[in-house]
Amino acid sequence: MTRPSAGPSRLTSGGILRPVLTLSTTFALGSLLNMITFVVDRKLVGLAGTEALAALGSAHAALMIVVTFALGLSIGALAGVARFVGAGRPDEAARYAVNGLWVGLGFGAIALVLAFTVPRPLLALMGADPAVSGPAAEYLAITLGGMIFHAPMLMLAFALQGAGLARMALLLSAVSALLNAALDWPFIFTLDLGVAGAAWAGVIAHAVGLALGLWLLWQSPLRPAPGTLRPAREVFRSIVRVGVPGSLEHMVRTVAGFALVSLLTPFGAAVVSAYTSGQVVLMLLVAPGVAIGQATAALVGQNLGAGQPARAWRTVGAATGLYMGLTVLCGVFIFAAPEPLIRAFDAHPDVVAEGARMLRIGVLCFPFLAIAMVVSRAFAGAGRTLPMMVVAAVAHLGVQVPVAWGLSRQLGPNGAYIGLSVAFGVHGTLAGLMFLRRFGGWRRGVA
Repeated sequence: MTRPSAGPSRLTSGGILRPVLTLSTTFALGSLLNMITFVVDRKLVGLAGTEALAALGSAHAALMIVVTFALGLSIGALAGVARFVGAGRPDEAARYAVNGLWVGLGFGAIALVLAFTVPRPLLALMGADPAVSGPAAEYLAITLGGMIFHAPMLMLAFALQGAGLARMALLLSAVSALLNAALDWPFIFTLDLGVAGAAWAGVIAHAVGLALGLWLLWQSPLRPAPGTLRPAREVFRSIVRVGVPGSLEHMVRTVAGFALVSLLTPFGAAVVSAYTSGQVVLMLLVAPGVAIGQATAALVGQNLGAGQPARAWRTVGAATGLYMGLTVLCGVFIFAAPEPLIRAFDAHPDVVAEGARMLRIGVLCFPFLAIAMVVSRAFAGAGRTLPMMVVAAVAHLGVQVPVAWGLSRQLGPNGAYIGLSVAFGVHGTLAGLMFLRRFGGWRRGVA
């Protein structure tokens, strides 16, 4: 059977901005569809009460440590696929896709084991209220077990993105996200499962998504050749070598976020609910950045594979400017009127007032966040994730955690929010300087 053509030349020739916009727009649609799940979960769980929404927020903070590790590992598959697609070697790209799937299955199996032991001790460590910790632990256990489907599905989605197969990646995201949203109401209310119902809806959606992802892989230019479905040790190691630092970069930000929720938890359910609601709004603005970053990683990888480092340099500049402009524009509107955005998730007056303060402080860091997100993905596309892991550790463990802890003792929850904004300011600044130092030669066509 003839392998479909990947057509890499459309991404490594012609204008710079067009491929950035083309891939980013399609990836953004996928990210926004995934955000449907994020928003619907919180909206429907919020109808069950402030304690239920606080439980979801506490569990999600812990869960994101695992999910972001899986996302980071997926970068290893994306980088390898993109590089070999750009070099015109689809068979090697397919090997990266297959081995990424094996890495995802292995990680999901580890998460399944953790589901039986970690949730309750972890939430106890956070100091959550008993009314919150019980449902939060149940949600976390179910969702951790579901990583056996979610992690390999993420690997397949990233492999498709690395190959520039944006429509296939969008279809995968759309089916999983829309099915999750559709199942939320019957599982949460009709079956009266509450917060656990939201978790079961996600597990089923990811299982269906994995099945669809496998079908898409076999219809794509990444379809494995006969006899190549077993793990290849050198490819497996390459994915892990690139993916683990990428995972740790995500991990340190998520651990810092976990610490931030832990700092906020003693201030009560209203503050945690406000932070959870505010995070939805901020994540809606992050979603386009995730898409632009993923497009940057794919384009950098393909251009380097095609021997065009100067084009990779211009791609990073165009993508950074695009996302920075978007964050500034949206940040102005959020700063001016945050209350209706919080009220959409929890109308309690204390939650609305606290959430508005959180948003006004949070949006101040977004221009720096734009630099950090795009530049980090540029490093990933080049297969060099360790420097951005170090930068993230300095900014979020070395700056965010101590600053948020110290200021929260003086200023209450506002101090924690300030610590978050300061950390992203440091993150963006250091990431930009590191990119100039490591890849300045790209401007002159030197890889």
